Amino acid sequence: MTTSPHDIKKIRNVALISHHGGGKTTLVESLLFNSKTIDKRGTVEKGTTHTSSEPEEVQRGMTLSTHLSFCNWRGTDLNIVDTPGYIDFLESTRSVLNVVGGAVMMFSGEMGVKPENIRLWQFAVEAMVPVIGFINKMDKPRADFIRVLGEMESSLEKTVLPVTIPIGAGDDFRGIVDLLPKTAWSAKNGVFEQIELPDEVKDDVEYYRTQLVEKIVEYDDDLLEKYLEDGEEPDEETLQKGLKEAVITRKLLVVFCGSAQANIGVRALLNGISAYMASPLDKATIKPLIGHHPNNDQVDISPKPDVSDPLSAVVFKTTIDPFAGRLSIIRVFSGYIESDQVIYNGTQQSKEKGGRLFKIQGKDKIPVDRLNAGDMGAIAKLSHTHTGDTISTEKYPLKFAMVQFHDPTLAFAIEVDKNSDEKASSGLERLVEEDPTLRFFRDGQTNEMILAGMGQTHLQVTLERLKRKFNTEVTLKAPKVPYKETLVREVRVQGRVKKQTGGRGQFGNCWLVVTPAPRGAGFRFENKIVGGAIPRAFIPSVEKGVVEAMAKGGLGGYPVVDVNVCLVDGSFHSVDSSDNAFRAAGSLAFNKAMDEGGAVLLEPVMSLEATVPNDVVGDVIGDLNARRGHITGATPKVGSQIVKAEVPMAEVLDYGNTISTLTSGRGLYTMQISTYQIVPSHIVRILLEKKG
Repeated sequence: MTTSPHDIKKIRNVALISHHGGGKTTLVESLLFNSKTIDKRGTVEKGTTHTSSEPEEVQRGMTLSTHLSFCNWRGTDLNIVDTPGYIDFLESTRSVLNVVGGAVMMFSGEMGVKPENIRLWQFAVEAMVPVIGFINKMDKPRADFIRVLGEMESSLEKTVLPVTIPIGAGDDFRGIVDLLPKTAWSAKNGVFEQIELPDEVKDDVEYYRTQLVEKIVEYDDDLLEKYLEDGEEPDEETLQKGLKEAVITRKLLVVFCGSAQANIGVRALLNGISAYMASPLDKATIKPLIGHHPNNDQVDISPKPDVSDPLSAVVFKTTIDPFAGRLSIIRVFSGYIESDQVIYNGTQQSKEKGGRLFKIQGKDKIPVDRLNAGDMGAIAKLSHTHTGDTISTEKYPLKFAMVQFHDPTLAFAIEVDKNSDEKASSGLERLVEEDPTLRFFRDGQTNEMILAGMGQTHLQVTLERLKRKFNTEVTLKAPKVPYKETLVREVRVQGRVKKQTGGRGQFGNCWLVVTPAPRGAGFRFENKIVGGAIPRAFIPSVEKGVVEAMAKGGLGGYPVVDVNVCLVDGSFHSVDSSDNAFRAAGSLAFNKAMDEGGAVLLEPVMSLEATVPNDVVGDVIGDLNARRGHITGATPKVGSQIVKAEVPMAEVLDYGNTISTLTSGRGLYTMQISTYQIVPSHIVRILLEKKG
């Protein structure tokens, strides 16, 4: 169901966001049911919901990737995005927040504010997305509306105002009161009806409604003056208009309540989404659309959210099925796109012909001829277009800034049967195309295939998908740390090869001066032969021999780095000298240099930056110190600190799990190899013993 172009102001693109187990998928079922889009609600427990389309989701009972659905509520078209709430998959939720006009953040009336809620709130703030709250599960035994409101205000550091309040809680929860019209609604025993305002909530209604009205008029000088001087309360329409302004400008976090499972409070939420969430036109005033010409980042292009403007759209999800093919999920920002249209990919700077267009209703794909500005849908057969890419036309090319995903936090090496190596690589590469938070590559030093993701569950799900979609099984193991070697003092060494076997012999003789170089300087070979002691033709052979010896190392078999090698002298035989002889001489000389030059083991040291809540900063720093880390700085941030440290890679191979445990899922971190440093001698002994 789509709107006509002139009805773009009646479109609401809304993401449902919450912690794992917050009830998003169940809420989608209730939203679709109340809008008469479906005639029966499925359940997460039975795997019958409309948006749980993957076996891995059904098995775990949780959303693992974003899913679209749509409905119409009283003349407003809603595009609803069900997003993951489990910590390993929050990055895909973050990308969705950049293409929607608003978000409904769900909180548990029983469990209150969870760490994931706080992180998702930060994502919404970064994306400048208006948010309304929904306190769900008010029918659970320990549900406490007042407590959760307080937690929300303190944790999110935002003024929180309820628009609906519950009638009862736990087993006694039986309805809600809509504060602006002061109407009470009950849905006990599945019958939804308006009821008289219960005496038990009348005082609460007056208290919260007064708070709500006062906050709304506070943002309008004329309304405030009338309210304070004459005691004149604005009419309901004016209050709703003021409330929408407060929501889309993110001055307030307005909150609804209910139970998605019991279908209580869902209609009020639908009313709230329609009345208070931003349309594509509203969102463009909050965060204007600004793209750039693909060949010139200095040229700004600002398309209007209008069907008459040139096409601009962003791919925010890619699905690849071995049988059904490739599907690019898009949000159209301006213009329109038609089936089988040739598009221009401003990000890749290439064009290709698209296939059919679809509106997505959970598991179902509904063919459409056209998607207009404001719409969400899918294009088939864009083989060279990836998640994050901008779609436009060749006549009016542009690209929007791509979402920068956080780096993976956990990496493992992959073990696979040699006969399945190519098949596994191909399958994983296609899964990486679907999921930008995955990384798959072959380590140049260890020659291992490495799979990196956002956590243990993320990688397990990836392997399950690999088996289901590509019929390939692999196992994970800890990756090898790419140690290196170097020497610590200058040495002068000889490499001499002399063999006589009756015929032509082998002779090569060279002298090398091998000197340590600064860390990160790499390898430099210098020829200082004078007087033809070694013919020019054999010089490259000496260097080749040195390079071959460096690849194998002299201490633990690791590559040698950061050395300067100078060829200073030598001798040759007019008959017996050869390339092979001088290559062997170069290798022998360098091996001697490693023996005599004090060979040491180098380990990669990571530059780590962790953003952690204030209450666990000490725990995180203590843990890093215990991992041989060196704290290089700590910068205060609202409610948290950014801790910077240098830590040996060997000590942080499992850091994703550790920081999640230490911070209860609230910590974020990135790290990359900064430098190589000498491994302490007692650890070298352990490593070499393990190596055998």
